This record gives sequence, structure tokens and C-alpha cells, in this order.
Amino acid sequence: MTKHFKPILMLAAMITGATTAHAGSPDGLSIAAVSNASGTPYTKAVKQFVVDHKAEKVADCNETMLNVANVYFTNLPPQLTGDLAMAAVSDKAKRKRLGKLLTGFRDATLKHGFDGALAYEVKGQQLHLYGISGDTDEKILMSRLTLDDAKDQKKFNVAVCKAVARLAVLAAP
Repeated sequence: MTKHFKPILMLAAMITGATTAHAGSPDGLSIAAVSNASGTPYTKAVKQFVVDHKAEKVADCNETMLNVANVYFTNLPPQLTGDLAMAAVSDKAKRKRLGKLLTGFRDATLKHGFDGALAYEVKGQQLHLYGISGDTDEKILMSRLTLDDAKDQKKFNVAVCKAVARLAVLAAP
């Protein structure tokens, strides 16, 4: 009986660990918010998302509990740019560099680095939002909405939520 019970117990532990390692972790996500020049006009809406999230006004995140602890817009390492983040979406070497910058960052309030980045840019008539984990093995999450829809804060919040809700909260080194 023990022979069959142990693999089931291990599977249950892995599943439970996987769900708690995501945005519902007690510590919450620490995110660097960056954009390239095209996305800069949407920084105010991203900041409003943070305010709305803290006030628990953020819409459903695909049934995933979203817990954001910190979102940094300034005081980032100079190498951590929106252009690097956009390049990291399609370039493995840039992704590795971005991951090191995210996880290696430290300051008085952030002792274990960033879990990921929220990067955003305008492409054509759409705003693209990327949730990029500091763990380079994690899939990049993407959400997009039309520029007209991006003017609606509720729709904007849903798009941001889709981009970051499934980012993993990384363990302390």
C-alpha cells in the first residue's frame, strides 16, 4: 500500500506547491514596471492599476488570486529598461540578462529581488502588456487591448491582471 501512496502524496505536494508559488503567495509579487517610449503614456494607467489593486477594486484575474506587494516604476537599475524587456520577449540572451537584473536587484524594502517585470508597449493600434518572470524558464505572459479599450481603466486593469496574475513569486535565494 505504501508503494502506491507515496507517488500520490508527492503529486499532491507538487500541485499544492505550484499553486501557492503563484501570485497568491503571502509575500506577494514584487514587480518592476517598465515601458519603451511608445508605452510611456500608459504609465499613469499602470499606477492606477496598483492603486485599484490595493483598494481591492481589480476585476477577476482568471480565478487566480493576485497579491502584489511592490511595483517599482523608478529607482530601477539603469540597465533595466523597457527596451531590454521588449527585446527579452523574443531574444533568449536578453531574457537571461533581464532575469539576472530582476532577481539580483536589492534595496531597503526589496531584500530578494524582483519576481518579474510588467513591460508594456504600443504596437500598431494595440497596447501589449508582458508579464516576464525573473525565472527565465517561465513562459512570458502577454495581454493586449486596443488603444481605445486602454482608455477604460477597468479594461486596462483586466489586461494588466492577465499579464501578471500567473507570475511566480520566486523563493528567496
